[in-house]
Amino acid sequence: MSGLFKAISRQRSQVDMAGSGREPILAQYSKGRLDKSGVYGNLTPIEENLLADLWERLLDALDTPLATVPSDAIVRPIEYDDEADRKRAQDTQDTAPFEVFEGCMFNETVADKCTQLGIASEAGADGELVPPYESQIPDETLGSALWAVVREDHPDVLLLRFLRARKWDVDRAFKMAVAAIKWRVHERVEEIIWYGDTHNDASLMWKGVSYAHGKDRLGQPIVWSGSCLHHQKDQSYPQLKRYLIWMMETLRTLLVTPVERVCLIMDLSDHSNANMDWPFVKTFIKFLEAYYPECLGLCVVYNGPWWFSGVWKLISPLLDPVVASKVQFASKPDALLKFIDSQELLESRGGLDKYAYEYVKPQAEENRLMFDSEGRLAASAALDKVREQFVQATREWTDAKEGGDDDAFARASRERKELSDKYRLAAEEKDKYTRARHFYTRTGVLADGKVDWSKVQHHKE
Repeated sequence: MSGLFKAISRQRSQVDMAGSGREPILAQYSKGRLDKSGVYGNLTPIEENLLADLWERLLDALDTPLATVPSDAIVRPIEYDDEADRKRAQDTQDTAPFEVFEGCMFNETVADKCTQLGIASEAGADGELVPPYESQIPDETLGSALWAVVREDHPDVLLLRFLRARKWDVDRAFKMAVAAIKWRVHERVEEIIWYGDTHNDASLMWKGVSYAHGKDRLGQPIVWSGSCLHHQKDQSYPQLKRYLIWMMETLRTLLVTPVERVCLIMDLSDHSNANMDWPFVKTFIKFLEAYYPECLGLCVVYNGPWWFSGVWKLISPLLDPVVASKVQFASKPDALLKFIDSQELLESRGGLDKYAYEYVKPQAEENRLMFDSEGRLAASAALDKVREQFVQATREWTDAKEGGDDDAFARASRERKELSDKYRLAAEEKDKYTRARHFYTRTGVLADGKVDWSKVQHHKE
């Protein structure tokens, strides 16, 4: 029994030591240096051991039906009925249509607008820009759903998010990760990715309620979110939820390790009570904490009205303490320069970057590869082959750890790194067949897995 207590004590000590050297966020900005501790490629021996423990738990459950795998509860941020909400929105669109923004009608999608504008694909039977959805999750096991979540990430990158979020407690990280996987299946996230912004509410895309542009002093993509553009009545809750998931999934493609988080600027300029949307706030917070952990590097609340301090008192208790610690306030452009270099700061906010958001509509044949079923099957087969190799190498890695064979563990670790790089390349190739192109690919910002914000300045529609 004493041996068991010693083992438990040793594991607890490892958990306490993992991630203990993380530098405070403001210190990182003052030095202009991103703290890479605990992220892929920058693990301590203790952290790598804990990652191996988490992989061992997952490997043991890969063939288990997802629904039966123990997990955290899937918490709904608000009570809603998607089908009822969609029906109400459709009824409004049919019987009492109204314009929301520059010709975009209530409940109208980007695909609807493209049809009106004569943008049609020759590959689509009816001119549709994206073919009908084909699920890439072959069965209901944890393993199949897990790889659908990983997508184009390095596999370890995803799991490390949950480990850091749960302070390196393997059991808690496992249950959190499985809950996130279950949530993604329930919300049909892969289908959202498949159709991309073509199925988003048109007014949200045309207004640019949220968009990414530039990078902060730590190299993190900046997400600009202007609250004055948002009104709860302008779109249904299901459409708002879809947009939020699409935005978060798209942002994942703009993160290149070791930069694994974004800088969010909550711009409250011209904000009024009419822009307040509590269902959206609660949904965003829950998604960020439970289903997209460790994706937020910093949140700057900019130029809030005098009464916003009262609103913050209502919001802050809803936040996880770690998330709350990343929230900063800025009332003037000079304060933003603490986090964003003047060359990257928008001119409209006191910087030198002249960029102004303008939605770039889909092009008729931009998704032609998605209509190529044979190409998708070939890309899937290539990805499956690399995945099997990675899983085998990971089993050898976890076995070496359990057996205390340090040399074998190091060899397997190197092999996993090589296979992880191959996996990501194969996943990016399959992505061309399973993800509709989007704003950042149309502008050239994202190409071949590389991000270049200067491209958008030269884009001509």
